[in-house]
Amino acid sequence: MRKSVRCHQVYPYNIRLVLAIFLLGLVSGLVGIFLHYLLEIIEKLVFGHSEHDVAFLTNGVSPLRMTIDLLLIGLVSALIWFVLQRKIKLLSIKGQMKEGDQFLESKGRFIKQLLHSVWQIVVVGGGAPVGKEGAPLEIGALLGRPIANYFGLTASDRLFMIASGAGAGLAAVYQVPLTSVFFVFETLGLVFSIKRFVLLGMATYVAAFTARLVISSKPLYHVSAISWSMHLVWVLPVVVVIITPMAYLFSCLTKKAINYRIKDQKIFFSLPLTFIFIAILANFLPHLLGNGRMMAQEILNGTSIRSAVILFILKSLLVFLTLWAGAYGGTLTPSFALGICGGFVLAMVMGIEGNNAMMLLGAVCFLAVSLRAPLSAAGLVFAFTGQDLVSMPYLLVTALLAYRLSQALDLISWNRLMGRKLVKPESR
Repeated sequence: MRKSVRCHQVYPYNIRLVLAIFLLGLVSGLVGIFLHYLLEIIEKLVFGHSEHDVAFLTNGVSPLRMTIDLLLIGLVSALIWFVLQRKIKLLSIKGQMKEGDQFLESKGRFIKQLLHSVWQIVVVGGGAPVGKEGAPLEIGALLGRPIANYFGLTASDRLFMIASGAGAGLAAVYQVPLTSVFFVFETLGLVFSIKRFVLLGMATYVAAFTARLVISSKPLYHVSAISWSMHLVWVLPVVVVIITPMAYLFSCLTKKAINYRIKDQKIFFSLPLTFIFIAILANFLPHLLGNGRMMAQEILNGTSIRSAVILFILKSLLVFLTLWAGAYGGTLTPSFALGICGGFVLAMVMGIEGNNAMMLLGAVCFLAVSLRAPLSAAGLVFAFTGQDLVSMPYLLVTALLAYRLSQALDLISWNRLMGRKLVKPESR
């Protein structure tokens, strides 16, 4: 490694930095392709076909087969995460950045962390109701440090490479290069500069372009034409005031489930039983399987208010339960689906015709609150649904209002509001 660094140091530092960013984008794009195929393989092994091939993963799958397959995934997942968590401390992207160069000092740390990230794709492919974005984000970040070391970058730029890898991974899987740039700055605490913006953009666009060889750049969701007009302005505050508290509650409960995630021997019971429960529900409501894409598309296609309410409640419950039971995964696409669902119900209650706009506004509310990233939320909804630029002001304003309202909700003392006695801090 040291010889390689000395070799590269014959080049000016800025050139090495650009080369490192380019290589990171290229590798992250290839990782995105790998994860795409891995997800399809797992879906075909468990359900006999991919989500892209049929309307529902459960089509043609017997309840017995699905239950057995999901039970096996739950058992293997419990074993893998139990062993990994006894060997190493599994780190988030911020955790990797905080730990610094000590991260790779532990023998086998890289491989174990990589297995942890890849396995998140496996459980999503097996029907787990969580998001798949955790894997590309974490793997991209994981690759940032060794590439930075190879090119002999400074400590601050090594941290920047970790963050850039996360953005590149997200851009590759979801084909959202510009949104991924905003995502990194909003969520990972990077200090903004024009130089970093350009370099980060290079990484995300190279990753997205590379992954586009396999991953389609077409919108993920099919949405009928939306007429964005000024009459929607009066609707925005209503959506924000009603949907944001729902999103805030979902975010708080999700964090609670993660904080109290089962990591000891109980995981051998909690995770398999959770997957069995998912299989049972999926026999009646197949939309609940997976990261939320099927559920969101079903609601966008049109459903009843009763079905939407049931899906909203059960999807939220399954996300909490899965994370608490010991699984890892994201909340991006589940939040999008729940926001679509909430917007649909609100539009039906208010008697608004052509409720697609309301659904997208609900989605951007949920994402802005759950991600704590309003610019990213607006960009994701824009890209996911293939909207025209005329939609951006509506999405952006809604995201910013929802984000500000969630910040206001943070200031409320919920313990006091619920009548609980607060423990006074000890006097120094």
